[in-house]
Amino acid sequence: MEISIDHEIALKTLTLFHAAEVYQGIMHSSESLEQYLPWVKNVINKGSAVQYIEQRINSGKAGAMWYAVYIKQQFSGIFAVKEVDPLNAVAEIGYWLVESARGKRVVARILAKMLPYLYRHNVVKYVEFHCLEENLASINVAQRAGATFQYYLSSSIEIANKVQRLGVYKLDLTNIQGND
Repeated sequence: MEISIDHEIALKTLTLFHAAEVYQGIMHSSESLEQYLPWVKNVINKGSAVQYIEQRINSGKAGAMWYAVYIKQQFSGIFAVKEVDPLNAVAEIGYWLVESARGKRVVARILAKMLPYLYRHNVVKYVEFHCLEENLASINVAQRAGATFQYYLSSSIEIANKVQRLGVYKLDLTNIQGND
């Protein structure tokens, strides 16, 4: 399945077919991705990229949707609804972009299309962004989307030789444009 976000960006349902592109994207951006994503160090070849994809698309988590991001038909990263908690009407969003795709408001453009969709079709009223406390770019994306800081998760993550807390930012979808 393909979702057209705008004239430049498309999301394609993530499959094992994307393994080579995922591997290349991670390798070209590994230094910056490793600062905030602990799994990056485990993707060392196409086979481990297959494992990365399998773990995500076969997570068994309710409502999970994983997409390969394409900008001008070039693989540029991953966007996901990692899980939907139907009881609390909350979805967790996750994403990463290759270095060449950053700074172009790609995630903001994806969210502008996907958030109203989640609200209308998946009984989602809230979206959560889980951001490491030093990942200012991701925190800015969440805040620009309208999410506000809620709390830090009780466990910390050691990444890039630093212990960091994972902050939860929450967005109320009933207040965003396009949900009328």
